[in-house]
Amino acid sequence: MSNKQIKKAAGATNTNGLDTNTTLANCPTVGAKNKLLANLTAYFALAGHAVIKGESGDFTVCKYGMTRYCKDFAELQGFARQLGINHE
Repeated sequence: MSNKQIKKAAGATNTNGLDTNTTLANCPTVGAKNKLLANLTAYFALAGHAVIKGESGDFTVCKYGMTRYCKDFAELQGFARQLGINHE
């Protein structure tokens, strides 16, 4: 490549073409999901509950020897709403 500068047309802000990758904007990354889980687990802990993560993405919430099984993260969030644990 030469040392020539490529100049943009007047008024152009992005000349790289259309970005067709929409997955990053619509789906949280693994790091973001882990952060959500950590935050929700912390809010459960502040309310006196223990959250145990299973091997297949399921969760068990324990308090006073009673347990509640949640098959996925969405159900865990729903249970948090039922208990009045605000994690948003």
